[in-house]
Amino acid sequence: MSDLLTIGEVATQAGVATSALRYYDELGLLPPTTRVSGQRRYSPDAVGRVGVILLLTDVGFTLAEVGTLLASRAASPQGWHTLAEAKFAELQRSEASARLARTALEHAMA
Repeated sequence: MSDLLTIGEVATQAGVATSALRYYDELGLLPPTTRVSGQRRYSPDAVGRVGVILLLTDVGFTLAEVGTLLASRAASPQGWHTLAEAKFAELQRSEASARLARTALEHAMA
């Protein structure tokens, strides 16, 4: 018995829709799949990879940025660091902007 997972099994384990996995495949975010009778089969590592994708999008990375980050990490274990630092700076700017907007609204409501 093969330890490859169907798209449905990966989707269930990762908590995403199968359509999301197909989209991630299309974007190249998941490693190439094996096909059995025309159906995608994933290595068990795909579940963890989807988890990483979800984590990165939750913290503000776009899917394009996720692809760049994953590719840079594959090229060099520290390659992702520069991209993460840039995202961190972007999030700090967004946070400062949100604080300013919140303060302006508080003053306007007062």
